[in-house]
Amino acid sequence: MKQLKFKCWIEEDGEKYYGPGPHELLKQIQKEGSLSKAAEQMHMSYKKAWAVVQRLNQFSEKALVILKKGGQHGGGAEVSLYALEIMKEYENLQLKVGQLIIQEKKLLKVLK
Repeated sequence: MKQLKFKCWIEEDGEKYYGPGPHELLKQIQKEGSLSKAAEQMHMSYKKAWAVVQRLNQFSEKALVILKKGGQHGGGAEVSLYALEIMKEYENLQLKVGQLIIQEKKLLKVLK
């Protein structure tokens, strides 16, 4: 069966840094308030999640994730307001692309 699929991401100088995986990680950080819990929810190592966050913050104009060092009550992670804007725009883009794919599926039916 023919399928039309599309993935979109943001890259700089040929290096991907924001796409489906990092987007999901931000959503999990927002939900959990913790990088380690977000990584666990995604079945990702803390080390990899930390690297993704570092890459996101490095390539972004403003920090997307604010990490709080542990203390008496432990640390945490917070998604910045800037990140929330990016997440919303990314989701809007995915929605638009999804709608376009639905329209183009009609083309696939014609090509059968």
